[in-house]
Amino acid sequence: MRETAVILLNYMSWEDTLAEMKLLRERLGILYEDMIVIDNASPNESANQLSHGAQRLGYVFLKAPGNGGYASGNNIGLRYALEKGYRYGWILNNDILVEDGDILKKLIHVLESGQDIAVVNPDIYSPKGHLYNRDSVRPSLFYQTLGAFLYIPLGRRIKDMGGYAYIYRPQGCCMLLELKKCAQADFLDENTFLYFEENILAERLLRKGYYCACCTSARVIHNTSKTVRTQLQKKQLGQIKRTSYEYYLKEYLRYNKWKRKYCEIFYRLKCLILD
Repeated sequence: MRETAVILLNYMSWEDTLAEMKLLRERLGILYEDMIVIDNASPNESANQLSHGAQRLGYVFLKAPGNGGYASGNNIGLRYALEKGYRYGWILNNDILVEDGDILKKLIHVLESGQDIAVVNPDIYSPKGHLYNRDSVRPSLFYQTLGAFLYIPLGRRIKDMGGYAYIYRPQGCCMLLELKKCAQADFLDENTFLYFEENILAERLLRKGYYCACCTSARVIHNTSKTVRTQLQKKQLGQIKRTSYEYYLKEYLRYNKWKRKYCEIFYRLKCLILD
């Protein structure tokens, strides 16, 4: 069985994608033939550049028929990897800085530590050294409304299981999936374009008896959605976030209309404060 396929979703940033692959090859020793690049219908020269790069370097290049968003694009890579016999699929943004040469071994070790773990991510840091929230606890109605800011420290707390901990949801910028387990949940829900894909994946996995984990002995640096912020206006991003949040609340947390309205009021307030 082939072990790990690296899945890189590209949109308008082919230079960053090529640089990310070079980094993985040089620092982790990952072969180009185990890298899968999906271009999400970029309206620039990305597809041509990446297609030529695949011929030269030997990675797999797939072109999405249209830009269906994060979930849709990554699902193309995940399903391809499963079909080709890989055990794991490592979804990685092209703006992730990986410094630990053993990171993949550490992530795989966590997946092998528990039969109920389907997805694992390392700790994610900003370039300035800020640790992003681990989202270790499933957010209740209280923590999405009146207690929204109390969730911030709560979500960082973990119960150390020896280099890893169970968490609620993974971090989509850098997560390793055990493909057969995630296939049981039909991978990512393609009804969202962007945002809340990780929460939804967590819910889909919970329905199948699987959990997510954070590998606390591994870390990466994330340059925070350069492509998204460059290509989409702030107003558009806000609408996309609210649409995905509404879908998550309705279809996965099964909140009624009034609970959803209540959550959305506080979500807008939190976004105003944090933005």
